[in-house]
Parts: sequence; structure tokens; C-alpha cells
Amino acid sequence: MRNRFLAGLSLMVIFAATVFSQSSYLQLSLHDDGNFSVTLDNTTLGSGNYAEFDNLPAGEHSLKVLRAGSEPDVQGDVIFDGKIKIPSGSDLYAVIDEYNTFVVYKKKKYGYNRLVPLGEFVQKCGDGGKEFKDKDKDQSNISDECRYKVMKKDDYKDLKSTINNRNFESYNSTIVKTAIDNNFFTAEQIVELLRYFTFEDTKLDIAKYSYKKVCDTKNFFKVYDMFDFESSVTELKNYISGK
Repeated sequence: MRNRFLAGLSLMVIFAATVFSQSSYLQLSLHDDGNFSVTLDNTTLGSGNYAEFDNLPAGEHSLKVLRAGSEPDVQGDVIFDGKIKIPSGSDLYAVIDEYNTFVVYKKKKYGYNRLVPLGEFVQKCGDGGKEFKDKDKDQSNISDECRYKVMKKDDYKDLKSTINNRNFESYNSTIVKTAIDNNFFTAEQIVELLRYFTFEDTKLDIAKYSYKKVCDTKNFFKVYDMFDFESSVTELKNYISGK
């Protein structure tokens, strides 16, 4: 009897592990960061400028996307209505582009270093119109070596708002580098700024550029978690050590 119980328990564990490993995650937005509502299979989420779907089974799914303020039965406001394919064990980051096409621009291992949109005007679909705002860091918690050097709280907030309202990474990279030229930052602030960028090369370039203006370099290790590839971390470490 005991052996049967253990065998049954083992099968349940194996089944649960298999299901989890095959689950996927989808994060969807519009190419212009506009608000929209979305229906994936039988799940409908209200207006926002990004949507999340987790624990998705692999395979074909029905997706319908409407601009904010549209009624579901007004076909003129539908910007995508079709089938999409979800691979197993993946985090997918996708947009509906200017041609009303579903485009996956980033694919990662399921749950690995998941990227969540940040910014003053970020609003998640299905949250009843409630806006998510960045938590401003209390400057009283800034370490002594940064207290009188770090970029002022209001200026830092304006910087994040500026790059959040721009779509082009190259332009945002220039803005951040200009800010770095004229200010000091904490390692945690650099981590926050890197979350606004998607491409590995851009994040690596900014991380290298920022190191000379980070006032608490002992905490710079936190920046390493922002990269998807170990090769990027190695390159950054070599840059810092002068290799």
C-alpha cells in the first residue's frame, strides 16, 4: 500500500514538473505604447498599455486586440484578430506593430530575469485603470559616499519619465549618457535605468559608460543581473578591470 502511495505521489510530482516546464508567458504591447484591451482565448483584460498572460500552454491561441475605448463589436477598432503560436517553456515579449502584425521581439527561458515595464504612465491591462508608478527612492537611504553626489530626486524622476516616453533605444541611450556625463548615480539607479532598455548590446554599452560615474562601485555587482547572457557579464567585468 505504501509503495503504491509513493508511486502515485512520484507520478504527480513528475506531472506537475512537466506542466510547469511547458508553461509560457506572454507580455504584449503596441508599437506606439498606446492603450488597448485584449482577449486571449477566453480571457479578456481591460484597457492598459501592456498585458501579461502567464502559465500558457504551448500551441495555438486566439488573440484579439482593440484600441482603448473601442467596443468589442466595432470591427474598425480591431487592430489584430487571429491565431498566434506559443512555444513551450518561454517568456515572449511581443508587440502589435504599425502594420497590425503580431511580432515577437524577444524570447527568453521561462521565468528567467523577467522584464516588467516601469514608468510613471505604465498601466497594466485588466487592473481597472489603476496606474503603476515607480517607487521613488528615499534619499535618506543613500549611502554616505553618494549622499552629496547623486543626481537629485526630481531630476532623476524627470530622466526616467523622458526615456519612458520615447520609443527608440538609440535616442534613449543618448539621453542617459548625457545625464551620466553631468551627474553621479548609485548602482541601484543604473539598474533602474537599464530596465527601460531591451537590447543586450545597448544595456552593456550603458553599463560600461556609467561605471565611471557610479559613486557606490562596491554595489555595482547588482548591474550584472540585468543581462541575459553570461558573456555580457564577463565583458563588463573585463572592462571594469581594464582587461
